[in-house]
Amino acid sequence: MLLATMRYTSSTRAEITVAEKLLRDSYAPLQSGLNEMRRGINGLGLHFAEKKNMNAKIKQLNREKAQLTMENQRLQEYEAETLRLRKLLNFGEENKEQFGLEYARVIARSPNNWFKVITIDKGAEDGIAQGMPVISPDGLVGRISNTSQHSAQVTLITDREMAVGVILQDSRETRGIIEGTGDSYSLAMINIPYYAKVKKGEKVITSGLSEFYPKGIQIGTIQSVKRESNGLLLSATVKPAVQFDKLEEVMVIAKYNPVSESGINEGE
Repeated sequence: MLLATMRYTSSTRAEITVAEKLLRDSYAPLQSGLNEMRRGINGLGLHFAEKKNMNAKIKQLNREKAQLTMENQRLQEYEAETLRLRKLLNFGEENKEQFGLEYARVIARSPNNWFKVITIDKGAEDGIAQGMPVISPDGLVGRISNTSQHSAQVTLITDREMAVGVILQDSRETRGIIEGTGDSYSLAMINIPYYAKVKKGEKVITSGLSEFYPKGIQIGTIQSVKRESNGLLLSATVKPAVQFDKLEEVMVIAKYNPVSESGINEGE
C-alpha cells in the first residue's frame, strides 16, 4: 500500500523525497526477484506443457510403429503363403492329370501325437478315401487313415506304424524300407544289403513297389549309415524332406494305378 501511494504521489511531482528514493532503492531488488520468480513460474508451466505434448507425440509414434509392425508381419505372412501356394500349384499341375491330385489344407494336429497325425479339410464328399497317399511339393507326407464327410486324418510317415518301400535316387539299385521313428526330424531306412554303397547326403525316394505310393516321391536324405549286428544288413538314418512342423497345405493322390504308374514329376 505504501509503495502504491508513493508511486501515485511521486508521479505528480518533479522530484521525489530522500525517503522515497531510499524506499524505492530498497524495493528494487525485491521487484527484480519477483519478476524473476514470475518468469520462472511461466517457464515451468511452459516446460510442463511441452513435456505433455512430447509424451503425447511419443505415444502416437508408438501406436503408429505397432501398426506398421503388424502390417509388415501380415505382408510377410502373405508373401510366404503366396510362395507356398505357387510351389504347390506348379507341382500339382505337373502331376494332376496322372494322379488326380486333390488340394487340401491342414486344419488340425493330434495333441498327443503332434507330428504323427494331421487333419485336412477334404473328406469323403471330395473323393478322399482311406489309403490314399498324401504329398507336398517337398515329398511324401503320409497316407489317409480315416475319413469323414468333410475332413480326413493323415498318418504321417514319421509314425512308428508306417513303412514305405524306397530306393536311392542316384544308384536306383539299393533298396530298403523306410520306417517311422516317432520323431518328426528322423526316419529309419532298414533292410539295406550289406554290400550296398550308401553315402551320406544321398536322396531317398519311393520305389513304386507298393499298392500305395507312386515311384519317385522324395522321402529324405541319408544322414548316417551303420552295419547291423547280424552283419548281413545295413541301416541308415534319414532326414525327412518334408518339414512336418511347418506343413500347412498338402495334396492327396486320389487317382493312382500302381501297374501303369511312371513316377512322380518333381516339377521346377
